Amino acid sequence: MGNTALTRFLAGIQAALFVVLLLAIAGMLAWLSEHYKGRWDWTAASRNTLTEPSRTLLPRLSGPITITAYVGEQPVIRQSILQLLERYQRFKPDITLRFVNPDLVPDEVRARKISADGEMVIRYRQREEHAKVATEEALTIALERLARADTRWVTYLGGRGERDLLGTASYDLGQLGSQLQSQGFELHQLALGETGDVPAEAAMLVISPGSEDLPTGQVDAVLRFLDKGGNLLWLAEPGPARGMEDLARALGIVFEAGVVVDPTTHALGISHPAFVPVSAYPNHPITNKLGKKITVYPQAVGISWNQPEGWQTRGILSTGLRAWSETGDPASPLHYDDGADVAGPLDLGIAMERSLARGDEQSADKIQRVVVIGDGDFLSNAYIGSGSNLNFALNVFNWLADDEVLIDIPARVAPDLDFELSPTTALLIRLGVMFGLPALFLGAGFYVWQRRRRL
Repeated sequence: MGNTALTRFLAGIQAALFVVLLLAIAGMLAWLSEHYKGRWDWTAASRNTLTEPSRTLLPRLSGPITITAYVGEQPVIRQSILQLLERYQRFKPDITLRFVNPDLVPDEVRARKISADGEMVIRYRQREEHAKVATEEALTIALERLARADTRWVTYLGGRGERDLLGTASYDLGQLGSQLQSQGFELHQLALGETGDVPAEAAMLVISPGSEDLPTGQVDAVLRFLDKGGNLLWLAEPGPARGMEDLARALGIVFEAGVVVDPTTHALGISHPAFVPVSAYPNHPITNKLGKKITVYPQAVGISWNQPEGWQTRGILSTGLRAWSETGDPASPLHYDDGADVAGPLDLGIAMERSLARGDEQSADKIQRVVVIGDGDFLSNAYIGSGSNLNFALNVFNWLADDEVLIDIPARVAPDLDFELSPTTALLIRLGVMFGLPALFLGAGFYVWQRRRRL
């Protein structure tokens, strides 16, 4: 077909249509890229993608989240924070980030107790948590605390000489209280004589014997809290139950007479036999991570128990076989009096739980939890640092707050970040680049030249 006016016209139409279609496709691709974004993480172990625990957590945070990062003019740190937050914003777009130079706002830094460059303050529903470093683990744990803040309201009895979770005396529990607050627990002392009932906001109630018996009306308030499904930590002591006999009966427990002693404590360097060490624990969420670590219980009382209807009760702290409950003076030379003393092994702590229907067929049953420990001294400021007492105490509070399964963000690294070549391999690569590739290009060019000469 010749190059006529018609063919030139058709060729022009074809070229115009090609340009129009090309521009339309480019415009469509630009529109799609703006409204629909896809990402593929091809790194080893998916290091640039949020882990499953983080992705599961974000839908539980229904409102906007504001994150303030306190970092100076350091582009590397700021870029790492931006990259980290971008992973979260893929699943929760209403997360906002702003940078603040701590050198320009020293008063704000002091007020918020910023201690590290790059520290982030996460704000959600008028509550704040800190993430010291820009890692997924630190940020997700802070978000988890904000999501569970409503379940971490701890109320404890006060006003009658009970142990104070914010107190500084050696008898009090202030050091434990500080650790609990750093983990997002809110601590509120309760005067039942004034309120008449345990507040509905309380996720758990902590009771310990005071210097006076608890009045019947206040014991009834504790029992009502228990009947409504409240979680309870009871730190008992040797001696009278201080008016809480009805509570013990409701839980199916009896405190043994006397003080628990262990004549083998001298082998661990403990001079007083009433300071009982425990290093063997059952399989339970409270004790699983303790391993063989030792916890120490000064002046403890043994607990015997049965299982009330609907409850599941388990011993979580037990003495050795050679321990017993001494009904005489533990300071005098020890000897077991058959018929007076109570032979070991003895339970020093029990954990109870039961399932309570919520009344809503679409909601899962509520799990109510109770822990009774025959000693409060082991949590006191004087002894909280002994062995693994603090770790055990935090496990107890986390379990009562239904928070024993702490967020675990697995560390994800590339399986092999090192690239090492043997001397022989390195030499072959060097020779290939210097001589092999030029020879290949020359040969290809010679072949093309020969082919063209024959045409």
